Amino acid sequence: MSPLQLRSELFVFDTPPLHGLPGLKMTAKRYYTSSSDPQGLTLLFAHGIGARQSIGNRCLGICFSHQNLQQQSCIREAWCFDWLNHGDAAVINKTALKRRSAGDVSIAEWAAAIASFVKSPFLREPQTSWFGALSGFQCDVKYSLHAHFPCATNPSLQVFLLEPSMLTRELWMSHLVERETLMRRSTRATLRRPDMFDTWEEASNYYRKRKPWAGWNHEVFDIFTQYGFHSVGTQDGSKKETKVTLKCDLLHEALAYQDIESHFEATDQYTRLCCVVPVHIVFGTIPDYIPSYFQDCMTDVSQGRSPASVKRVPGAGHGILQQTPEALARAVSVGLNSIMRDSASHLLHRL
Repeated sequence: MSPLQLRSELFVFDTPPLHGLPGLKMTAKRYYTSSSDPQGLTLLFAHGIGARQSIGNRCLGICFSHQNLQQQSCIREAWCFDWLNHGDAAVINKTALKRRSAGDVSIAEWAAAIASFVKSPFLREPQTSWFGALSGFQCDVKYSLHAHFPCATNPSLQVFLLEPSMLTRELWMSHLVERETLMRRSTRATLRRPDMFDTWEEASNYYRKRKPWAGWNHEVFDIFTQYGFHSVGTQDGSKKETKVTLKCDLLHEALAYQDIESHFEATDQYTRLCCVVPVHIVFGTIPDYIPSYFQDCMTDVSQGRSPASVKRVPGAGHGILQQTPEALARAVSVGLNSIMRDSASHLLHRL
């Protein structure tokens, strides 16, 4: 199925103050189509480490297409947010980020920023909204958000988790050597990547030949190269040049892998949420980054983790969004279809 042509608007939002300092800026895009249903669902998406809000465009477009074929389950709009040190937000916050310690932009801070948006006039009819997260690690964002929403006990709430990287502290400790080894490897690999290129073509060619980007859907990769980089001026003595670099500073990306407490907090909230809200999970079938015991943890009924449904997308790993956006969109659409079928006409849906 070909995705619908998406229209978009770019927004820049102020965020709540932190530790007495002014809040950073948060960038977001609102996506819609010419046939968007004004009474339909509103989707809110957050990305994973090293990505940006536009990385889900391919999957999002297909979700719009699927839903617009359903007379009773249409999407009105989708809001996609940049982490405060990723994407366009990283560019806008560049000066402010220099006043902070590297890595000092937590998931909890981003969660508070999105929660502030939810309470704003931009979400005029929250009863028709559904919250979505686009790839693995950002599910921690969703559960950090859970504490900020006054309607957390809404019986119509539905949650979708996509390749969640959540684990209990006990399981982390029982696999401590493996987890810490992978964390150090991810950090080192990020910091070893070059951060400056002479041209966009050089930057694209570098990433196209390396994992995980080499395994991405080609349209998703094109979106990454189109929106993930920007031009910067450099000076070597009296010589001025224009270079191409990632919008997200590699040090900020690397240190994000070390925020392990968010995994534990997310798992605790997920366990409590399962008791009151239907939770739908989509996994990939390839355990490339997230071992099988992560999936076992998320579906451990003996601990109260009883998802309403579990779907597995063949041929996808932790980068399910970037690798198989069409298959992921089909899996998500099944859950979206159930919202209008199983719920009243005015609901708040969160992911």
